[in-house]
Amino acid sequence: MTNIGGAYHDGQQLLELLAVVSECLDEESAARAAAERAAQALDAEVAAVVIDDEVAAVVGFPVGRVPAADLVAVARRELDKVDVPGVGCCRAIAADWGGGRPGHLVLARGGEPGFSVEERNVVRGMARLLELALTMLRTLEAEHEMRERSERQAAENAELLASLQQRQRLLEHLFDVQRAISRRRPLPQVLDMIAGAARQLLGDGAVGLWLRDDSDPQQITLVAGAGLAVDTELETPSMPLAEAGTVGAAILSGGVVVCEDDSSDGLAAMAAPVHDSGTITGGLVVTAERSGRSYAPPEVQMLQSFAEHVSLALTDANTVDRMHQAFHDSVTGLASRSLFLDRLAHQLELTGHGGGRVALLFIDLDRFKAINDTLGHAAGDTLLTITADRIVAQLRDSDVAARFGGDEFAVMLQNVSSAGDAAKVADRILRGLHEPMRIAGRQLQVNASIGIALSTHGMADPAALVRRADIAMYRAKRNGRGRYDVFADEMLLAFTDGETQPAP
Repeated sequence: MTNIGGAYHDGQQLLELLAVVSECLDEESAARAAAERAAQALDAEVAAVVIDDEVAAVVGFPVGRVPAADLVAVARRELDKVDVPGVGCCRAIAADWGGGRPGHLVLARGGEPGFSVEERNVVRGMARLLELALTMLRTLEAEHEMRERSERQAAENAELLASLQQRQRLLEHLFDVQRAISRRRPLPQVLDMIAGAARQLLGDGAVGLWLRDDSDPQQITLVAGAGLAVDTELETPSMPLAEAGTVGAAILSGGVVVCEDDSSDGLAAMAAPVHDSGTITGGLVVTAERSGRSYAPPEVQMLQSFAEHVSLALTDANTVDRMHQAFHDSVTGLASRSLFLDRLAHQLELTGHGGGRVALLFIDLDRFKAINDTLGHAAGDTLLTITADRIVAQLRDSDVAARFGGDEFAVMLQNVSSAGDAAKVADRILRGLHEPMRIAGRQLQVNASIGIALSTHGMADPAALVRRADIAMYRAKRNGRGRYDVFADEMLLAFTDGETQPAP
């Protein structure tokens, strides 16, 4: 595989770690699960979680032979290597986190040249996600212990008990938020879930999430909330950042801001900044519903936790969007040329290990340039979009379609037994494309020329298969257009000997 999907793969590793630790019910099991997942993701011989200079969890060492002092030294940046029984000297790295109980995620791996910059970034991301999960588990445990104490004093503490039980349930909702993020629930739904949980947990009148406008960073827009006087699904209030009171101050300062008397309406408020990929993009604000409200340090910490979850949701959603835009055609939504070739190379590799044959269809619209020049580029884009939809309609879920550029498309068919199977698909595509299209007030009929090439035993180079399909496509154009041809070896000889390519 190439490194095209690398960024997406790194993001997927972080989501998988989040999903694993979100299922854990205590700090010990979460630390153990995180160490195991990190070792697996980074192909490391050793992974350990060090908290307060003590090894909380470790994988990769036999029982009774854990070099705790060495692992703590790696965490402190005093060592960068550890000896692993059966492996030898391994390069080691550590990623730390702060907070009330600082800790480190330590990994060690044999071989050269050690951990890459991308892998170190993944480890830092894993450490941050682990900190969020451990903090939440500690909070849950603290609430659980408080509830148990209050149950022993139920007679005089009935009201407190009810409050703690409610808070316990709301804290558990935060795990639902983490699961929703890891399962890629729609971003607006996740943000509303966070706002609602914050309002219930803090017991305040209103919670709002404001994000900076992409076109004007000095303006902020309300995108989610709970207990608000406006419906964010029907309207999206915005205001200048400089006039945004508590939330504006939090965004500009980059830290939590607590106001006992918010100038906007005379009520107490507190706000925390939220981030997208490390950049401050907005703020989460809580406003009291009654006068005389003050916020204790645990409540400030709770707001920060909610803001962290907003940041995690924003970063994940926008990373997925950016990856999709990078590897998909902006006009048709099909896979880009680079993504298609990457997947084709991967499928050819699988074929070499006993999978079925791969068929490649190379599709070129006949006389597209004349239509584009006559009706304009907007009409041409509409034609390309309709063409893409009609091609995809003839494919299986396992097949892949791409726009190669201009008026050229490609289709990869997996597990094809013969050229006849691919020819049937090509015939359906031709018939589908020939159906009339209504574009720019005119009814058009489009033809295409399709070249078909099948992988041969041991073929590993996607460019070779693309060239064969391309040659077959030009043979189809030369033989009358609006048809398909299957590649044969004599085509390659004729092409090499100077067979000319027809005009598009």
